[in-house]
Amino acid sequence: MRRSTSTVRRACALGTTAALIALTTGLGIATATAAHAEGTDTSVPTQTATADPTPTDAPTDPAPTDAPTDPTPTDGPTDPTPTDEPAAPETTAPSAPESTTAPTSPRAASTDAPVTPLAADPTVIVSGDAKVGSQLTADTTGFDADGSFKYVWTEADAGPTPTTIAKTQTYTVDPAEAGKQLVVTVTGDLPGGGEETVTSAPSAVITQDPVFVDANGAPITEGTEADVDVLPLEATAGDPFSYTFRAQGYPAPTYKLDWYYGDEEDSADSIVESKSQADSIAVEYGFEEDGDYTVDDQLPEGITFDPTTGELSGTATLASFYDFAVTATSGDVSTTQYVELTVDHAAAFGITAFTLDEKSITARDKRIWLIQPDGTIYTVDLSTDEDGFPEELTLTPTGRPTVAQGGTLVVSGSPVDRFGNDATDFDDEGNPTFVPTVTSNVASDVVAPYEENGAEGQGVYGVTFPHASIHTLTVSSGALQPLSFAVDVRPTTPTVAVVTPTTAKGQLAYTGSDATGALPWALALVLAGAGLIGARALRRRRTQR
Repeated sequence: MRRSTSTVRRACALGTTAALIALTTGLGIATATAAHAEGTDTSVPTQTATADPTPTDAPTDPAPTDAPTDPTPTDGPTDPTPTDEPAAPETTAPSAPESTTAPTSPRAASTDAPVTPLAADPTVIVSGDAKVGSQLTADTTGFDADGSFKYVWTEADAGPTPTTIAKTQTYTVDPAEAGKQLVVTVTGDLPGGGEETVTSAPSAVITQDPVFVDANGAPITEGTEADVDVLPLEATAGDPFSYTFRAQGYPAPTYKLDWYYGDEEDSADSIVESKSQADSIAVEYGFEEDGDYTVDDQLPEGITFDPTTGELSGTATLASFYDFAVTATSGDVSTTQYVELTVDHAAAFGITAFTLDEKSITARDKRIWLIQPDGTIYTVDLSTDEDGFPEELTLTPTGRPTVAQGGTLVVSGSPVDRFGNDATDFDDEGNPTFVPTVTSNVASDVVAPYEENGAEGQGVYGVTFPHASIHTLTVSSGALQPLSFAVDVRPTTPTVAVVTPTTAKGQLAYTGSDATGALPWALALVLAGAGLIGARALRRRRTQR
């Protein structure tokens, strides 16, 4: 309530003298006090209602502010008292400037008087990225910036006696704090003296980007960069296998099997490109393009991945190298680990042989026969391009080695485990420990080590057949079960040979050497193995359907 207006009204009703008394004992005292606070002369008489700065009340007030200078106010007929009061002229004693500047109420005085501002209450907040590995900072206000500070970082809601995490203004978040909130308590000097202790509000929940770790929780650095450093895993054909992919992160990581094919340069720059390359390989081995081949087909048959637990487990039977990737995701952040799983062969069980007509060694179109330990024969027709590289491979699960009378079959063999995997091992000097022997049931056949085309010391034999009939060849080595197979030697009709002089020998485009140069027999074995892999892939496809 504005006390000045109501007081003036009461003064007019009682008369000028009574008004002076009322103003002196009521409003006047407050006005004088305010004037003193502003540094005015305390001897100046107290102000009358003429100092009221509220003109909106004047029309309804029977004692207007200029009443003392006019003995006959406009409202005189309704109140004769002011005209009979001899002391009325004294109301003009205070100077006008004095009355127009002095506040007329305690509220006005408190508004205009200068006030010394209060010091801000000391506070502390936690700033920084609430993530493992990031730095959090205790930002303070209201303390003496030049004073001393003490910091104590603890976990929020840690009970009455929380464990101190750090005692510095900044704190680099440890992985142990993932999923928690932190607070910092600061004790510092105040600007006016003394000290105070304040505690921040809890930080945001600490997150953690996923990182792959081993069983002991130590980070795994292998496999973080595609085509550079993969995570090596190893299994043995026929033996149970298990490996669990573990990742630390918050929120708790989720896992998925991802695409990766690392046999070509820059093949895994993106997972999408890896999928495209995987499709092309799948087509080569009998899968339909963009149809049958899925991310799970990157794994060996018999091995599965559980995305819930991150466990890779099962029993593989096909020895080979398998590339794939596993991705862990926490929130919106993902980390991928690139993997190469090697499935080693089991113990040698028997012998697989391969043979081809010597004439086809330098030909672009070749026919190779693969003979399995159980006697099963696969016929492999291989076409090469003009540079001698494989172009097309056709696999037929039947056939019999065939050669013309007088011709020569090149024969070799390798040890295999019970699943048909090549089980060749090498000594410390890199020499194969498998040494085959080839024999024939026909005494007139000529069996001798084949040392042409770079086959010296490779355990390769040449068998020449002077007579046409069905012959049986046997490949054996040490304690392994021998392998025998039939060869159809077909008679030839004698013809007159036409001799054409030549000045150059035929070129073997594969190696850039002539027909008598080095033949990569190791590659021949690889091609044979590729045929077997293709056959198994084809069987797997048919089984899945």
